[in-house]
Amino acid sequence: MSGGGFEGQVALVTGAGSGIGRAAARRFAAEGAAVVVADLNGEGAAATAALIREAGGRATAVTADIASEADNQAMFDAAERDYGGIDHAFLNAGMLQPYVPFEQVTTALFDKLIAVNLRGAFLGLQLALARLRPGGACVVTASAAGLIGFSEAAAYATSKHGLVGLVRSAARAFADKGLRVNAVCPGMVLTPMNGIAQDDALAEELSHPGYRGGLSAQHIAEVALFLMSNRAAGVNGQAQLVDSALLSSFPPLDL
Repeated sequence: MSGGGFEGQVALVTGAGSGIGRAAARRFAAEGAAVVVADLNGEGAAATAALIREAGGRATAVTADIASEADNQAMFDAAERDYGGIDHAFLNAGMLQPYVPFEQVTTALFDKLIAVNLRGAFLGLQLALARLRPGGACVVTASAAGLIGFSEAAAYATSKHGLVGLVRSAARAFADKGLRVNAVCPGMVLTPMNGIAQDDALAEELSHPGYRGGLSAQHIAEVALFLMSNRAAGVNGQAQLVDSALLSSFPPLDL
């Protein structure tokens, strides 16, 4: 899967030290973009940037906590300093929560999930609105849990519901500046965040995960890149579910 759909453009990818973010950063580079690779895990960000450069691409690694206003500024500053501007922002970074019943969710846990998953994306969206060049686009990683309740991860689901509302509410402001913003809502993705070892292979042709099957990081990355491409020029303010039919119906009966 190579081409040049983002030739000469600049993309920022957060949470790019592994998983979906790493796959998206590498795919942006393969399509011709220079990439700012941001992650709280600086070593992971550096490793992703190294993979891009080894393949002949351009990448800058930035260690950043998306809950920090200063770190958000630094990510966008790096794009402008190193590449002269920024066209696309994939605000993918986030955190899970331990699975616990609703009554066991602590205030500290709830506040942490909101600070990272929701406030962090809010900070990134405001900077994207201010700094993306006309014709650019932003995608935020929400979750299938942003569309339904999740009894064992209430704080996580709440933060992701908020992200969907944030994206929809920001669509007009983005459109007014010749930009677009959308959310991608993954189902079960086989990444380190979900306890699966990092797989750095990128497929030329994606495999079919099967009904309610586990998705690869690249399955999500490809949809995110599509939403930021000119092929999705008419898509704004939407939440695209990518879940291999996980939420399409009630679970089948065991007969």
